[in-house]
Amino acid sequence: MWSLAYGLIALAAVAFVVLYAAAHAPNFTTVNLADQLYNAKGWLASNLLSLPKVDSTPRFRTSVNVVRVVRISVTAYDHRTRQWVTFPIHLPVGYRLERVGENAVYQIYLNVTSCRPIALQGGAGAVLYVVELKHSLDPLPWLEVYAAVPHNLTQYYSWLYGYYAAWGRPPAAGLDPRIGADADVGLVDYVKAEWALVYDATSGLSVLYVAAPPSALYVLVVDYPLTVPLACPR
Repeated sequence: MWSLAYGLIALAAVAFVVLYAAAHAPNFTTVNLADQLYNAKGWLASNLLSLPKVDSTPRFRTSVNVVRVVRISVTAYDHRTRQWVTFPIHLPVGYRLERVGENAVYQIYLNVTSCRPIALQGGAGAVLYVVELKHSLDPLPWLEVYAAVPHNLTQYYSWLYGYYAAWGRPPAAGLDPRIGADADVGLVDYVKAEWALVYDATSGLSVLYVAAPPSALYVLVVDYPLTVPLACPR
């Protein structure tokens, strides 16, 4: 009888310990960083057109979620007045982007430092884009690069002039009215560009080298689903 009582008491004590441990054990939640980073890039992609555009290098280097642009003048044909017109456009040459997720931070810094003509194997000519790149992921798992080659440069600038006349401000090549709009209306073709990514241990930056056709208006750097156009700062 006493042995049975002691056994029941011991069993109750063990049960109490098990229940207490279960109630106070840490609750581990699965964190899907890939989904969070994808959502962060998706948010940046959907808000890219609304980000401020700056032409000041110091402001670009100290700000977050900005686009660096240079302003140039181009010539177009105004079909309404049947005259040639000169008007300003913006060329996007850099980005400082950041989006904070629940457990992850997505950051990317891109800045075109120079463009120069080169000869490819076989003798074909190209323009080499030299782009500073800093990224919160190493390596970039979905990096792709395309060159935007216009069918007719005058037609492309005349198309942009329509937005300049309507908006009263310089449109940004490759960005306005939205990324991919120029290809959708048949003004440019996106062709795959050769590229190489080299890490500089001294500066902590990577350098993205892109070889684009000489006629390319800009290149598209894709870290899916984020796509950013980069032009030569001529």
